[in-house]
Amino acid sequence: MTPAPARRERFPWEPESINRANLAQAALRQLLTSKIPVRGEHSQILLVAAGALVGFAAQNAALEQGELLTSRRDLVAPESLMLRQTKDGRRFLGGRWINAALLLGYGHGFPLQRFVVQAAAAAGVKRTEFADYWELERRVTKASADGEFGQLEAGEGRTMLGRPQDLLRVLWPSVRRIFIAPMPMEVADEPMLNEAHWPIVASLVAAKLIALTAESTPPGVAAGLVMEAAFIGSKLDPETADAGRWTLGPGVRGLHIARDDRQRRAIA
Repeated sequence: MTPAPARRERFPWEPESINRANLAQAALRQLLTSKIPVRGEHSQILLVAAGALVGFAAQNAALEQGELLTSRRDLVAPESLMLRQTKDGRRFLGGRWINAALLLGYGHGFPLQRFVVQAAAAAGVKRTEFADYWELERRVTKASADGEFGQLEAGEGRTMLGRPQDLLRVLWPSVRRIFIAPMPMEVADEPMLNEAHWPIVASLVAAKLIALTAESTPPGVAAGLVMEAAFIGSKLDPETADAGRWTLGPGVRGLHIARDDRQRRAIA
């Protein structure tokens, strides 16, 4: 009997923006691999950078959703999106909306964990060998609250780890331009990628980098690096790498969220 053909994944931007999403993936992968070597001792920094970008994109998607829905508290579940403070007064974010793009189990169709596990499993990592990523997220949250935020945990096989916040400051402005870039003149125009799609595009790239770096970084180690960096990147104060874009603070209905360019247009 001829085996049934493998089911092709259908992403939420299809078919309207399939070329735009493919171009964004290619551009993001090119950006990362042109700045950080795929092989050798720097490959782990590349994986940390990819994970941090997924996390920060997940935060951006959650803030975008929050700005649209926080005026309707009946649509916003408790703890969906929270602004917290470390013991030394620094801000960080948390909540289900952010974690949905990162962890299985929140109803999100394409979380980072899904792509990471698939990529590492294809490279030979057994399902029983993956870390508990829910517990990892809780440890990152606790470290954030304790003021010990932004440094990846030491572990077997880990070397030369960059801090997600430092990598994001350098990379995020270029990455956001990739997500909103116009289509090339020779390609028919397509609708812009929704902010909710940004972490999916970045997750696809991170998964490909797990395979590309396999000669230098064992896939199991790579999976853990991507996930932990994503958790850190998702919780950083948005001012860390996107200064002036979001205004966050207490509001009459909970967390007040405003995107500054929209505020300026409304005032004008």
